[in-house]
Amino acid sequence: MRKNLTKEERLGGRKEIYEVFKNPERMSNCRGARLIASPKKMRVNRFAAIPVPKIGNAVKRNYEKRIFREIYRNLKYKIKNGYDIIIVAYGGAYKYFEREEQFLYLIKKAGISK
Repeated sequence: MRKNLTKEERLGGRKEIYEVFKNPERMSNCRGARLIASPKKMRVNRFAAIPVPKIGNAVKRNYEKRIFREIYRNLKYKIKNGYDIIIVAYGGAYKYFEREEQFLYLIKKAGISK
């Protein structure tokens, strides 16, 4: 399995993201993050990370997006295929390993882990 995040695996565009928010089938919350997933008839998952505007300046928000994209890229083999997945990141002084634990908890709670 390829470890990089291909263009096919990116959930991009306002229209696609709003579509997932409109009809979420799976949702899970924890402190610091929320996962929203919607099943699609595709062979791969599509992923997006969205930090809330209250996190801080643009540098901090982009950092949070990079962290979650990296976590997804490393752990995508643990997720069932065929979902559009959005992570909404909330503020806090979280380290990489804490965000990784949050991500693993969220996919288990949403029922999309293998």
